[in-house]
Amino acid sequence: MARDTPRQPWKPQQIRIKAPLSLSQRSSIFLTRHTIVQLDKMSFEHTAIILLGPYDDFPHANGKMYAPLRDSLAPTNTIANLQELAMAARMAQVPIFYGMHPLHSHGQRNIWSGADSTAVAGGAAGDESCEADFYDVLEPKPSNGDVVSEQHWNHSAFANTDLNSQLKRRKITNVVIAGVASETCLESTARYAYELSYHVTILADATASTATTAKDMAATLTWPKTMHEVTTVSEWAGALFHY
Repeated sequence: MARDTPRQPWKPQQIRIKAPLSLSQRSSIFLTRHTIVQLDKMSFEHTAIILLGPYDDFPHANGKMYAPLRDSLAPTNTIANLQELAMAARMAQVPIFYGMHPLHSHGQRNIWSGADSTAVAGGAAGDESCEADFYDVLEPKPSNGDVVSEQHWNHSAFANTDLNSQLKRRKITNVVIAGVASETCLESTARYAYELSYHVTILADATASTATTAKDMAATLTWPKTMHEVTTVSEWAGALFHY
């Protein structure tokens, strides 16, 4: 029987948890909130998520890069959206490829004269502290087929790394890009992927910028003209899970 009214789109909700829970427990909470009618596995068979820089240093309130991103994180509920994206990917077995930049405490980035001077000066993600840990729920899961690619020296997760070969090895043709920061690593990686003939989707509410207006303008003016698709976590997951 046909439905009289269209099904309402899935609305991501921030998960408020008092005590730490395992991924399986979080997934159970997720499943009780979103009734999945059918998993569209075939359409996403050659799809992967590229997640950029999910170190504690960026979304954690005590991280060195949190303050510059704070005003951009809140309006689009970026942190909760990234967590929902990760949980949706794990339930659908869509692999996540991690694009991480080098850590600072051992001076890796200082040996290259072309390194991002702002990040080097700020000492972001020093590996002697929790700032270099993966943020909660965003940790790689080998059982999901997740891959941590070689660290990129500057902005693009493809340049001078094995990311492209890792994707090709798994016959990935479509990439969904999220993470920080939108005006540096995210956009540089997306443009590089486009030039390599991947189908590129940017999740506009799963990223953050040091300038909120810059992110908003890119999402509405630049990315729609230079990428294949610009959407939200809710809309992307809605296509993955027919409900």
